[in-house]
Amino acid sequence: MTMSLEDFHAALVRPDLRATLGLLLTDLEAQQVAGDPASTQSWHAYWLSIQPSPAAAPPPPPAYAVSAPYAPPGSESAPDADSQPTIPIHDTVPAAPADQMFAAPAGQAYAATQPYPGYGAAPGYPGHLPGPDGQPVKKKRVGLWVTLSVLGALFLIAAIVVVFAFTTARHWTKTDVPEQPETFHSEEFETGRYDVAMDSTNPCTVNQDWTDCTDLMAATYTASCVGVELTEAATALCTEYSGAIDEMRAQDGDGYYVATLGTYGTLSRTPEIDTRQVSNDDYRPAETHEAVCYLGFLGECE
Repeated sequence: MTMSLEDFHAALVRPDLRATLGLLLTDLEAQQVAGDPASTQSWHAYWLSIQPSPAAAPPPPPAYAVSAPYAPPGSESAPDADSQPTIPIHDTVPAAPADQMFAAPAGQAYAATQPYPGYGAAPGYPGHLPGPDGQPVKKKRVGLWVTLSVLGALFLIAAIVVVFAFTTARHWTKTDVPEQPETFHSEEFETGRYDVAMDSTNPCTVNQDWTDCTDLMAATYTASCVGVELTEAATALCTEYSGAIDEMRAQDGDGYYVATLGTYGTLSRTPEIDTRQVSNDDYRPAETHEAVCYLGFLGECE
């Protein structure tokens, strides 16, 4: 049985007519096929290809034969007056009309056909690739796996680099502010000792009593050289001065007086002054911190 493309398209969208086509399509699949002219034409061609060829019409029944009456041998010349037509014996059941012999069972306008191999629940429109079990073959997500593999490799390399960087890290002390050395200044101070000097003015006068002159020299000696710590030079001068006094006392006598003044003058003392270096209290230690260098160029490297 043939059906035009328009009738086939109309039958697809009607469930009652689609059942007579023998195509295992759901309503959604039928709507998809009907909405695509190329798919409709493809399914129409497929449906025509699975239709059974019409059976050949049976030959008409033979006409009733009229046979000649039996005649024994030698009776060919017998008259035909008594001969009667012989009616062939047939089944008593009358033959069914020809239009009923090839009619399909009630409720089935077209014979149901078996779907082609590989046909599943999904429509066979272009781009559909049914699998052996009738389900569409899922495309392998090759791109996703490649991306995940690359990312995994990158993460692994990054982890190795991080571990290597921490293992080989170099710790060193970095100076933020250099050390400020201590500075000094000079200042004078009294050492506690005394210097003794002798001027050119003699404590005695001409025609002075010798004993009085000796006492004046002893007085200036005592004021400058006794009771204090003297420097080396002062000690030598005072020792010499004391010897002169002892010599004058040895020469003293009644009625002696000073005729001429000698070379000894009047003694005086002053504190010894020295110079020393005093700190300015300005020392500042260097300001540093622990620095870390990774891989020779990351972090704080020298």
